[in-house]
Amino acid sequence: MDATRFGCFVADQRKKQGMTQKDLAAKIQVTDKAVSKWERGLGFPDINTVEDLADALGVSIEELMKSERQKADAVDEEVMPKEELSPAAEVVALAKVDMAEQQKTLCIIALVTTVLCTIAEILGHMQWDAEKLQLSADIPYTAIVPGVTILVYSLVRRLQGKKTNQLWALGLSLLLIPVVLFCGAFLFCALFFSK
Repeated sequence: MDATRFGCFVADQRKKQGMTQKDLAAKIQVTDKAVSKWERGLGFPDINTVEDLADALGVSIEELMKSERQKADAVDEEVMPKEELSPAAEVVALAKVDMAEQQKTLCIIALVTTVLCTIAEILGHMQWDAEKLQLSADIPYTAIVPGVTILVYSLVRRLQGKKTNQLWALGLSLLLIPVVLFCGAFLFCALFFSK
């Protein structure tokens, strides 16, 4: 794929849609500098942006990748399903699925690590006095930061009109972990370590 040809095609299609570089950038959530770079033939969009760019320009992914419009009679979309029209669309879809799986795995690893570190820190700050049946604990700020962060992120996504995928429930759960740990530790110590 030729970068200069690709850039000219993007610029032509953008102008036909009556958009400025800034308009196009806002539509596909990139900077106008990125659009300018593509149009000058200095680079290509990220694989995750290709589908959105094609939609914004009113072209198919295959047309965008080939940097040319297909003739209207060349392909009968009613006879051939959209999935079979473009191998490029399949590549983009597979790349998105792969990236989504990687992101999910990284999120799970980060979440499990955060929860385990939080639990360890809370348990390290607990002190049991068996004579008075008293449990004291200093709940460190780091124990609540993950929950607060996820709740704020969930709120921001909600305000942007994006799906939160129940992030708020996860954030709330992380905020409740210190309370549940404290109560559980108190009951455990009271039952097994009291005189």
